[in-house]
Amino acid sequence: MRNTTLFILFLLLAAACGRAPSVEWTEGAAESDGRALHTLMLHDVPKDSRVWFQELFDGKTSVEGPTMNHYQGTSWYIDVPQNGTVTLKYYGRPLPRHSWAPEAFVLQQKGRPDLPMEVRYHFVERPETESKKNTFAGNYEVQPADIIPQVKRVAYGNEPLETLEMHPAGWYCITIGADGEPIVESDDEDGAFYAQTTLAKLPRPLRPMTIEDWPDFPYRGFMLDVVRDFRTVDEVLEIIDLMASWKLNTLHFHLADDESWCLEIEDLPELTDYGAHHALPDWDLQETVALKPTANGRIGNATFYTSEEYKQILRYAWERRIAVIPEFDTPGHSRASIKAMRVYEQRTGDSSFRLQDPADTSHYWSAQDFTDNVLSVYLPSVYNFYGTVFDEVIRLHKEADVPLPAIHIGGDEVPDGAWSGHDRHEMKEMFTNSMLDLAEARGIRLAGWEDIAKGLEPATEERLKRSLYFLNVWNTDGIEGFPVVLSPAAYTYLDLAYSDAPEEIGLSWAGYVDERKTFALQPNDYKGDVIGIQAQLWSSQLRSFDDATYQMLPKALGVAERGWNAEKGDSFDNAFERFYGIVIAREMPEWERKGYMFKKR
Repeated sequence: MRNTTLFILFLLLAAACGRAPSVEWTEGAAESDGRALHTLMLHDVPKDSRVWFQELFDGKTSVEGPTMNHYQGTSWYIDVPQNGTVTLKYYGRPLPRHSWAPEAFVLQQKGRPDLPMEVRYHFVERPETESKKNTFAGNYEVQPADIIPQVKRVAYGNEPLETLEMHPAGWYCITIGADGEPIVESDDEDGAFYAQTTLAKLPRPLRPMTIEDWPDFPYRGFMLDVVRDFRTVDEVLEIIDLMASWKLNTLHFHLADDESWCLEIEDLPELTDYGAHHALPDWDLQETVALKPTANGRIGNATFYTSEEYKQILRYAWERRIAVIPEFDTPGHSRASIKAMRVYEQRTGDSSFRLQDPADTSHYWSAQDFTDNVLSVYLPSVYNFYGTVFDEVIRLHKEADVPLPAIHIGGDEVPDGAWSGHDRHEMKEMFTNSMLDLAEARGIRLAGWEDIAKGLEPATEERLKRSLYFLNVWNTDGIEGFPVVLSPAAYTYLDLAYSDAPEEIGLSWAGYVDERKTFALQPNDYKGDVIGIQAQLWSSQLRSFDDATYQMLPKALGVAERGWNAEKGDSFDNAFERFYGIVIAREMPEWERKGYMFKKR
């Protein structure tokens, strides 16, 4: 697999014993019924042990060997019946890409440390795909003022440039004389910062020219998911630097979901002491000391930001004119907080922060294969919990002296079957109005995914409109009457694979996304009150910072371009030729200098 970590223990045992437990996985060819017969061999495994691994959601039918048991999310385990080599054959889907193969195999034995296992893969050879063909001709001759995002207007030398009389927010003008000294005009701090960003990207020596520029949308965002694959503080700061260089102005920080809770909350230490750590479930399938591993399979690592680290991120971003909007996904996608608060209650005896009713008999299966990730929204303790979280976030932003535009509460993908014995519509009404109570009492605004605004009573809908900063529209054309940040999966989900080539990483449920696709988005074609556009970097398929930059670069630049310049202003082929020519000339050399992994054509 792409990442083979934590094998020091494996190597030590191999040296001491001569042979260590290992795994061999062989991909089967696709059959006429759409299935493939895969082979999994566990070598040198002891009897009565258990082997855990991670694999994306996939129904499996065993035809030989012990049963493969699904636990929660991407976690699977096999109870080993004998010493030596154990062979399993099972029907599953053909792999769309190599990255979908099972990974992160760990041997579990009673009374012994968990042991990561080496894996050898044998993949079916695939024919050359159409997606590998180069779609860039390279005919555009880059001009001195060509940067990303592209400037609105430029005149070279003494050519006059009649500037706007009325200046939009973020407007700036740069005049560079024959002596190479720039004169900057701007009306606000944003414009002054964008002017300096443009100057820093212009090639030296500076050529005489006049540039007038401004953003088309007030919101230009990047969503970073640190829950499924954690990013260190330094990595987050590097991503913020990239955002600033593209004149993006909002970091949508996805901090809590099913797999982890990634922000320290002072009054609720279990959220991170438990909910940000990962370990194998014990032999009775209880997550006693930590949450189960995420899709990346890591165990034993802390994955959260302390209060001081969060404030450091806030300040660093705001110095670059980037606001941070934290997201705590609710009322689905809440497994980490539910489990952590159960541990809190066991420690303290305090049930006032309980998030799931012990008497709940609901049966459901979430989009990510969880069966226990929905808040019992009828419990008053749910809102006591989120009031405490909101208060802590407000405090941290105040101490950092950085604005808090909104708190994002998610609201997406609540699975059918949740809230058994309760009317689903009534539960949504209760949840929405109760979260609005919290926000209004604290004078803050909320944000959410489009799902949160659907199916509400008129009075609740109007109330939500008054307190809502924006909706992320990811699946529909637009929602009338609400401020919308365009986040369509088919154009802005950077975690989707570049193509169908087997060496690519990423998902493909909404198609493939590359820089042509992000550049092709036409924001003005969408209905509703569009206030901006945002790129999404979900991390279920990421395993490293290299993976993150690879999925970002260069496809994120198409979103940045459309946030600054809503219209491409030319035929698509000509406009893309110019855009990608600038990316090659101006952006890629800097990425190479910094050692970033990125997609090259």
